[in-house]
This record gives sequence, structure tokens and C-alpha cells, in this order.
Amino acid sequence: MPELTNMAVLAQGYDPGIIPNFNAPWMPSLQNVGGMVMATAIVVLGVVLILGAVLWAAGKFGAGSNTQGAGLKVVMYGTLAAVVIGSAGGIISWATGVPLFA
Repeated sequence: MPELTNMAVLAQGYDPGIIPNFNAPWMPSLQNVGGMVMATAIVVLGVVLILGAVLWAAGKFGAGSNTQGAGLKVVMYGTLAAVVIGSAGGIISWATGVPLFA
């Protein structure tokens, strides 16, 4: 079998033997801060969704098409942001294979 070039070895995947170690003394603090930021963002997005729904309804019942469209955009983007923020830990765990919350 012919020798593999460096590029072929890299293309097959290289494991440097480094694994994440979450036993550092600052890790609980970082995880706590990350959880607080995530919870704050979800609460703020909940308020934004309520305000967007009110704006959407006001535009609908007040016959204001610009207001209705703006309210709908706020609800759609707020929902998308809440889904991404709420699933961030799962996305990171899936993409990296590192069980963050195991």
C-alpha cells in the first residue's frame, strides 16, 4: 500500500489525544454565569414576544398594516431567538460530542 501523504492523513481525521477537562476550579462559576445569562435572555425574549403579540393584535384590530407587519416580525424573530438560545447547550453538545450537561 503506498505511503499516505500528510494531506491524506489530515483528510482521514487526526486525533491529537486532547480531551476536554471540566474539572478546573473556575468551571462551576462559568457554568453558573452562563446559566444566568441564558435564563435572563429567555425571560427578556418572553417579554419581547408578549409585546410583539400586542403590537400585532393592535395592528390587526386598528387596521394598521405597518404595525401588524412589525408585530409579526417581532414575534417571528423573537420565537427564533428563543429556540436558538434554549437549545444552545444541545447544539454545542451535538456538534462537538462533548456532553456539557451530563
